[in-house]
Amino acid sequence: MSARKRIEELFLNNISRVITKEQISEVAQINEWARRVRELRDEFGYEIKSHKDEQSLKPGEYILHNPVPSPKAKERKISKDQYFRILHRDGHKCLSCGRTPVDKHPTDESRTIKLVVDHVYPISDAEKYAIDPYSDENLQTLCDFCNEGKWNKYSGKLGKAKINLTAMVRHAPRKDQLEVFEMLKKVFG
Repeated sequence: MSARKRIEELFLNNISRVITKEQISEVAQINEWARRVRELRDEFGYEIKSHKDEQSLKPGEYILHNPVPSPKAKERKISKDQYFRILHRDGHKCLSCGRTPVDKHPTDESRTIKLVVDHVYPISDAEKYAIDPYSDENLQTLCDFCNEGKWNKYSGKLGKAKINLTAMVRHAPRKDQLEVFEMLKKVFG
């Protein structure tokens, strides 16, 4: 049985109960368990909630309230060819922190960094601004560590968010980063 299937069974056997990342990792028996959870949510339509969705959950906790997948599940639209093209374009390194696949993971020295292809503008925002969410221009290479922490662009409590300007520039589209760079060169010589 695949890791994704084992994780799916864990959630389905624990409807409306909090599941921890440790439980998922133990059942999955792979390092990439978080990716499998995202697949269950995004591609298979399960409404798996995390601390980003429900304030009652702590980081590393997940919950599935409804065992019936949503019919609105998104089909993966980044082909393997496009995935490798983006990695090559970005020099096989994280555009946020510069880590490469040979670097140690900052929170787990026993494993190395994994690179992912991520949307610069989330699919929902890209569509608002008439940007093709799956265009090469809206895709970037991030390491798994930066990708998981991407929500840190705002720090503080919801409603009183303080902008983390550095994080916002790191995650901005390339053309916007270049514009900021050129402006800073003019200001600081």
